[in-house]
Amino acid sequence: MSGKPELEGKRDKGFVTPGEKLGVIEEFHAGKGTYVEGGVIYSKATGKATVDLQRKEVRVEPLTRVPTVPRKGSIIIGEVLQVQDKMATVKILKIDGEKLTRPYTAILHVSFATKGFLKNLQDALRPGDLIRARIIGDENLPYQLTTAGRDLGVIKAFCTCCGAPLNYNRRKRVLECPHCRRTERRKVGEGYDVV
Repeated sequence: MSGKPELEGKRDKGFVTPGEKLGVIEEFHAGKGTYVEGGVIYSKATGKATVDLQRKEVRVEPLTRVPTVPRKGSIIIGEVLQVQDKMATVKILKIDGEKLTRPYTAILHVSFATKGFLKNLQDALRPGDLIRARIIGDENLPYQLTTAGRDLGVIKAFCTCCGAPLNYNRRKRVLECPHCRRTERRKVGEGYDVV
């Protein structure tokens, strides 16, 4: 025990580096930023180690930011780059609400665009559209997406004629251009135009 005062049942163990011994499992639970090997708790990251005396837990708050990467089940916001009959290429801009510093690439196959049958993917989305999708495959690159689901699909679209942002007419279930009055169809997700 150090001579430092304990605040709210917590004790600061100071700055630690990966692999540094923090305690043993007979005394503490291994918390966030730690791992156990041979009954000994070690630091998994560079950061500040603290001991919660009430919960009997040791944890490490990392000082370096862990980059966000696409994982199976994550909800993404992406920009449609290219659309073919059966496949679309998507640039991932956000993962689970966190904006990325470097984008990732993903693909959306026509069979995962809607719950029903869709012959041509261009009936669901177009280049430049922003979509909300779920990652269904992260084993191989590029990542694989689905927009099948009420909350998934196009959340912002642009007129293919003049490029103006399209408004969603919920009653008619079509997208309308306020400038050239063109109507278009997409696989619209809940919360359209909420980015």
